[in-house]
Amino acid sequence: MASLVLSPAEQDFIIRGIEKGFRGDGRGNLDRREVTLRTGMISQASGSARCRIGNLGVGTDVLVGVKAEVNAWTPGEPEALGSVVCNVECSPSAAQEFEGRGAEEINVELTQLLDRVIGGGSQGAGGLDLSALCIIPKQAYWVLHVDALVLDVRGSIADALVMAARAALMDTRLPRVVVETITDDSGAAQAEFDVVDDAEDLVALKGVSGLPVAVTFNQVGKRYVVDASEQEEAVTQAKLTVAVSPALEICAIQKGGIFRGFQPSLMSEILQTAQRIAKEELTRFVALYEEAAKHKEQQSDGPSTGSTFLVAF
Repeated sequence: MASLVLSPAEQDFIIRGIEKGFRGDGRGNLDRREVTLRTGMISQASGSARCRIGNLGVGTDVLVGVKAEVNAWTPGEPEALGSVVCNVECSPSAAQEFEGRGAEEINVELTQLLDRVIGGGSQGAGGLDLSALCIIPKQAYWVLHVDALVLDVRGSIADALVMAARAALMDTRLPRVVVETITDDSGAAQAEFDVVDDAEDLVALKGVSGLPVAVTFNQVGKRYVVDASEQEEAVTQAKLTVAVSPALEICAIQKGGIFRGFQPSLMSEILQTAQRIAKEELTRFVALYEEAAKHKEQQSDGPSTGSTFLVAF
């Protein structure tokens, strides 16, 4: 991060090591850190997840909550699509530069990335199938509010954010909706719906398995790395986040903040590498989510506190 100041000797050590294929924590240039994933972290939300990349206290930690509500259709809106509203906030305690209004730019950058990754389905570029969120065309639809809080930053915010959002949406359950067609006295048919008020009668979101994962590349010296640490980001010269779907399609590409872009000659190699790494990350995500689901089931057997930070993580 920008707040981390390294001496010239430390910068030279990191750059020379990466150029020779060695990183300060022992990883190779394309190796990723350990990931911890938990779901059901917020009892009041329709779905939630928390993702940590790295070890406790020295890793990037992101919490995502999803809240669903029914919205009435108004003229000018898509006739048969639902909506997703994303918002990302970096906690002032996550990094020194986030204090005051220091996090405004990165909040906007991460919100735009998350919106493109999740809401890209309406353009056929991965993301949620927004048509599945429509209840009755030109009448009512579901709105998903996806709110993320960055609790700690030790590199690779975008990767942790997208993974936490993906898990939160897979954890999301909506009330069942009953749609009926009613004929009035004039013989005209009109559709009406009723949201079932039963905490046990819930349905999962459709299409969440098609959500992408993110792979962020940082250029350090003449080489690039993935899942950069805090120290490596302090000497980063170029930064690029690539979102890849389970079908290994490139869904979104976003340059990071104030960093310059990669050389055009490297783009083809980077995109191919992103697809290969994404395939591995999707396989790892399946195992992490299954473990998180089992952990959530075990936690549900105990007393409920309704508090995010009293859930074991």
